[in-house]
Amino acid sequence: MAEKIASTYIKTENFITNLLMIGVVIFVFMAAVMRWAGHPIAWSVEFAQLLFVWVIFLGANRALRENKHIGVDFFTKRMPVKVRAVIEIIIISLIMCFLIFVGVFGILLSFENSVRLISNLNISFSWVTVAVPSGCLLMVITLIFKLKGKILLLTHKGGS
Repeated sequence: MAEKIASTYIKTENFITNLLMIGVVIFVFMAAVMRWAGHPIAWSVEFAQLLFVWVIFLGANRALRENKHIGVDFFTKRMPVKVRAVIEIIIISLIMCFLIFVGVFGILLSFENSVRLISNLNISFSWVTVAVPSGCLLMVITLIFKLKGKILLLTHKGGS
């Protein structure tokens, strides 16, 4: 049951991320074409930027979940499995602390920007800044599952 929920969530997150990226491309393209035609649409670039911020944080979670972030593992690949697991647990814990720190300040920033409007749009700027704590929360959840896997690997008998 939990795997079905996780699978549905992952498919939904990927769909939303892809949809937002398509939206960014459409709005930027539309702005360029309309500007070339002599009828610029001032709000389309700001709206594309709003979508892009969400793409960044949802995409960062996707990359984290799929281990697609850049990494230097030249030394750790040569270590025993259990030592590597301990190092990865420490690194995951440090990343989680950083994400919690950024997420808390992202919440404060979102409250601070709630009265500020996006230029050319009648939308609160907090719709942009709330992507930060939302993305951080999603990445912390992803890291909790990764941490669980590393701890299970570490406690598993037979790891070298």
